[in-house]
Amino acid sequence: MTARKTTLLAVLLVGILAACGCQSREEQKQQGPPLKISLALAPFPFSGLIVIADDRGFFKESGLEVSIEEYPFGFVTLGVLSRGEAQLATANDIVFAQKINDDPSLRVVASIGLTNTNEIVARKDRNIHVPSDLKGKRIGFSPDTTSEYYLRSFLLTNNIPPSEVTAVNITPARIVEAIVSGEVDAISGWDTTVYGAKKQLGENAASWPSQNNQDWHWLLVTRESLTQNPEPIKRFLRALIKAENFLLAHEDEAKMIIIRKWGFDPEFMRQVWNKTRLNVSLNQSLITSLENFARWRMNKEGKGGDPPNFLNYIYTGALDEIDPKAVTIFR
Repeated sequence: MTARKTTLLAVLLVGILAACGCQSREEQKQQGPPLKISLALAPFPFSGLIVIADDRGFFKESGLEVSIEEYPFGFVTLGVLSRGEAQLATANDIVFAQKINDDPSLRVVASIGLTNTNEIVARKDRNIHVPSDLKGKRIGFSPDTTSEYYLRSFLLTNNIPPSEVTAVNITPARIVEAIVSGEVDAISGWDTTVYGAKKQLGENAASWPSQNNQDWHWLLVTRESLTQNPEPIKRFLRALIKAENFLLAHEDEAKMIIIRKWGFDPEFMRQVWNKTRLNVSLNQSLITSLENFARWRMNKEGKGGDPPNFLNYIYTGALDEIDPKAVTIFR
């Protein structure tokens, strides 16, 4: 290479680096000081993108200062959001579909995870070895959660009339205890309760998937008022998309970040991970899931008519701008 070519390359390199530096400083200038936003978070693996974004500094890079408070379940986080004690919350689609009846100002910002981890867990010592053996048995469930919804779906799929089982109302915090103690013969549970029940029952546990291959969505939710000034939402989604890209490139490290955050048993994470997808999206399957649950709930309550138009409760504006290909809802 001639000296002249070397000099030209050096000049070009300096120019490129200078341009990049100027662009970075310009972006920082346009971004300004970090915006503050508060989040009510339920500590499940499906919140993983949020944990990764926080751990890797993606929120800070996106110009956000995020205050995170943890609550045990999605119906609690949405209550916190409705009371104005947080600006964002995580919850599943079933809880969201119920909560809009109490607070129609709630809006889905994005789906941040899909999972298929609900199961029926039964005690073999109660002579339960196949689903039909559940007839005449006591099955624990938590009302108005995925536990109840997928129990009814499981019974229908397996041709077991609900009248032929005794459904026992149990709070989420006690559902594992109820089956381990023998208070009930089986439970309808979700990821953590399924794992806890199986682990304690050991060889005495029989189980079957209850979602009929239908994933449920883990949602990021806000209130309509925040969508009027959506810059914090946009920055939050940018950070989550960075987290999604990090996960795709460094899956094992991403998984360990989640395990460390909440002290999950690695075996639990292995089982849940294989049935879960963490990604930022708004797709048509979310509408279908919300409508199916709403119809089931209306039928349960003896109500006629059509389910709500859930398009009215989904805010697509931020994700449309940040990653339009991630929005595939029919509009």
